[in-house]
Amino acid sequence: MNAISLYELNKLIRSVIETSFDRSFLVTAEIASCDVKNHCYLVLVDKENDSIRAEIRAVIWANRFRSISRSFEKSTGVSIAKGIKILFEAEVSFHERYGLKLNILNIDPAYTIGELAVRRKEILERLTKEGLIEKNKERPFPLVPQKIGIISSSTSAGYDDLMNHLKNNAYGYVFTCSLYEAVMQGDRAEASVVNALKQCEEDADLLDLVVIVRGGGGQTDLHCFDSYEIGKAIALLPHPVISGIGHHRDVTVADEVSSRRAKTPTAAADMIISAARDFEDSLDNLAHTLVHGTRSLTYDLKRTISGLAKRLEISSGNEQARTHHLIVTHIKGLKYAMKFLQNERIALTSKEANIKILNPENVLRRGYSITYKSGKSIKSVSDVNKGEDIRTVVYDGEITSSVNSKKKSRRKNEQKSGL
Repeated sequence: MNAISLYELNKLIRSVIETSFDRSFLVTAEIASCDVKNHCYLVLVDKENDSIRAEIRAVIWANRFRSISRSFEKSTGVSIAKGIKILFEAEVSFHERYGLKLNILNIDPAYTIGELAVRRKEILERLTKEGLIEKNKERPFPLVPQKIGIISSSTSAGYDDLMNHLKNNAYGYVFTCSLYEAVMQGDRAEASVVNALKQCEEDADLLDLVVIVRGGGGQTDLHCFDSYEIGKAIALLPHPVISGIGHHRDVTVADEVSSRRAKTPTAAADMIISAARDFEDSLDNLAHTLVHGTRSLTYDLKRTISGLAKRLEISSGNEQARTHHLIVTHIKGLKYAMKFLQNERIALTSKEANIKILNPENVLRRGYSITYKSGKSIKSVSDVNKGEDIRTVVYDGEITSSVNSKKKSRRKNEQKSGL
């Protein structure tokens, strides 16, 4: 067997392929990578249960790419990028140096729209089954949102619009905004946004709510927000999320899971400002109600006090009259009591004079005496016996003596005999 060069072998392969594949084919595949350098270079894959079973390189030459990509973005709302499934017309070509590839002639946007819708539906069904679809909507929206976490790119027009609207609001409200930098389109967008959401979760104590905004321009490269991982991260965030990614054509998974959806970053800012304004209005209403209630209460109290004053005046008059009558009665009674006391005093003075006359001391002073035996006064001769000691009290002292004899008086005997 004679040896041939690699070039000759590849040339032979090329002739076989060009002979066997002399027409174009309609093919479905998923874009595994996309690199635009004037021409669009793709790696296409075919998966089964997330396992790649076929892979091939493809190219869209520049003269076709401009019209194909413009038509595709206009119809689908997304650009040709990694992760999108496409239905395309292609020719099989083989180059001696660059090998086998597909030369894409056209792409059917309708197929991709259907695939995107199916993918979005599957993600939403999974989030619903896991109880995540309404979780962030159940987070209470802050009465006065002041600390705002913003997931966006610092260079995006949407971030500038949001910040300008918040800073220059008509009411002079001051908001503290923290930017969590993220890539908002392209292959790295999904992982970048999920990471920013996790950072917001770590800073939960420093935030009141989170806003996701992207820049202006066309409605392309938004398929990254139809992501299960982004939807799950939003659902599990402890604060409500406002989705302001500006997707007019369709509602993304991020929109469906977020607490609120705004069509533009400016509209997201308006939601925050309106919440603060509503709270201020409620305070004004409460203040008005308080003033009105205070005035009504003051009027009612004045009426009550006036009524009580009149009742007090009448009661005071009646009580005064009753008290005056009692005082007059008491004065009359007092006068009678004083007259009674005066008479009693006179009687008492008279009795006191009589008592003084009968005072033993005064009696003794007049020459009388009192005789005692054994501490008891002697009232009769029968109380003593001959020879007993007796004590006689006179005005100025005492006399002790002995009984030599005793004799009853005749008058006493006469009284006993009835004479």
